[in-house]
Amino acid sequence: MNPITKALADIKFRIPPEVLHTVFVQRVERWRDTPKSIDDQIMNLVMRPRVLIDCNLVGGTEIWICLDGLCESGGSIYESVYRIPKRMTNGRTIMSVLNISFADPSRVSAAGIAANGQNNMMLQAGQAVMDAMGMIPQTSTARLELIGENVVLVRDVMTMPANAYLRCTVANDENLNNIQLRSYLSFVKLVEFAVKSYIYNTYVVQLDMGELRGGQTLGRIKEIIDGYADAEELYQTHLTTRWRKVAFMNDPESYSRYLRLMIGGNR
Repeated sequence: MNPITKALADIKFRIPPEVLHTVFVQRVERWRDTPKSIDDQIMNLVMRPRVLIDCNLVGGTEIWICLDGLCESGGSIYESVYRIPKRMTNGRTIMSVLNISFADPSRVSAAGIAANGQNNMMLQAGQAVMDAMGMIPQTSTARLELIGENVVLVRDVMTMPANAYLRCTVANDENLNNIQLRSYLSFVKLVEFAVKSYIYNTYVVQLDMGELRGGQTLGRIKEIIDGYADAEELYQTHLTTRWRKVAFMNDPESYSRYLRLMIGGNR
């Protein structure tokens, strides 16, 4: 089970099946058409074109990419362009670029002390004093932008070292398998608001037209759909205030980096 299948299953418990059938099947089905599935219609009309895209915009997974051998010449000597193949991002699209580091991010700082086996508080304090008196080396830059799909432009750097690493955020897995089990309910709630918003926006006018032209008495279905008038506002609120935080905490790299910045280093 993944978040998508969980959401499709729970929708039928949160919205009356008759409403789902009326909006997603009966409204678009013609007599020659192949019988449609409610799950497929929700996926094609709501989740793929909207919910999954919004989840990528506010969430994603932070990764490091080695840029060795990917550099191309830019518009000037201070610009470099990198075209990153999908094989290096597990087939995903880069959503945002954060910074480029000129050293391997997995290496331990103060390597000389650690290599000698003399990692104690006195040597660390002395190393900190020496570092404070020396020049600040340029170890990274955030002067970069995403100019195409997986194409990154780096500015203000004349010579890019071979061991440069890009820190970026890529899209979620297509089935959201990177989301933890305890976060499924928050995603289900997001899908519920999206489906209710779609139902209200696409069918409320048709209900009124059917009542005016055909004199039909729509009764309970119309009352239920009218109750979804605030679904779009609830969707936007849930997406930006709740799901954004849930998605951030589901990304181990981003969340652990945030905790390290709050706690501080060993000095």
